[in-house]
Amino acid sequence: MLILSKQTLERLFNAEEVLNALSLGYEHFEMGLVSNPERSVITKENDWWGVMLAHSYETGVCVKVVSVLPNNAKKGAPATQALVIYHNALNGEPLALIEGTTFTALRTACVSALALKLLIKPEDVFFVGTGLQARYHAFVLKELFDIKEVNARSKTTQSRESFLSYCANLGLKVNSSLKEEDAQTVIVATTSNVPVIERFGEKNKIIVSIGAPTPSARELSDQVLKKADYIVVDSYEGCLKEAGDIIQPFNAGFIKREKIVSLGELVTSKKSASGKIVYKSVGIAFQDLYIAKYFFDKAQKEGVGQNVSLV
Repeated sequence: MLILSKQTLERLFNAEEVLNALSLGYEHFEMGLVSNPERSVITKENDWWGVMLAHSYETGVCVKVVSVLPNNAKKGAPATQALVIYHNALNGEPLALIEGTTFTALRTACVSALALKLLIKPEDVFFVGTGLQARYHAFVLKELFDIKEVNARSKTTQSRESFLSYCANLGLKVNSSLKEEDAQTVIVATTSNVPVIERFGEKNKIIVSIGAPTPSARELSDQVLKKADYIVVDSYEGCLKEAGDIIQPFNAGFIKREKIVSLGELVTSKKSASGKIVYKSVGIAFQDLYIAKYFFDKAQKEGVGQNVSLV
């Protein structure tokens, strides 16, 4: 079995290659070639734990245990942590054990980037939330798009300054005068349970929301969802079951079903979306499966990772 560490994942990572793997995964998912059962979830107070499983005879089997613990920020630990196991689907052999925190951050950022690539190429980007997920989004967007300028807001000045310094080191132009309501693209990556975005700015074209993964949690206000012309979700099943930003306004009648489009429908050109757009993501197991295969295959090809025997 191959062990892939954070350092190995970052060495192997190529954003365009991962987007290609994700696109293939979405095509197979839309064709019914992937088994992707609902994740098992445990919530305790503000803590969230999930077990995600996906199967494809052609691609393999992936199992991920992931947690979102907001109080970790106070301890200097990532709010999101995970571990991934990748198996051969034909004989059950465990092929790889993958460090899941970096893996999940890269996966989430790349799925957001895939949505942006299909919807609107980001130019000026405002980040709401400046933790690990925001950093990997900045990293991936820099790899894929011509970002003109960025700015951010956070709970603390220290976190904001640290994040913007990171962005500058990536080669992104930091413009502290860029206002949230004036940015074409807004990336919302928080662990908040209450809305942190109250309105859709006139110049905002797309709001990407990757937090609030439970039915009771919100990152976006009702006004934001009402203002959106379309709401693109990484999956109907996941967002209509788990995302409070979708469930609550949908049940209240603020948004209609025909206003919601899945990313898979965009990938396969079944539907399109334009105007002001909200993209909402909760993560899907098959995304992990196709990216796990990508990293495993590339690690084997390049001869990296640590081989271990469990028997």
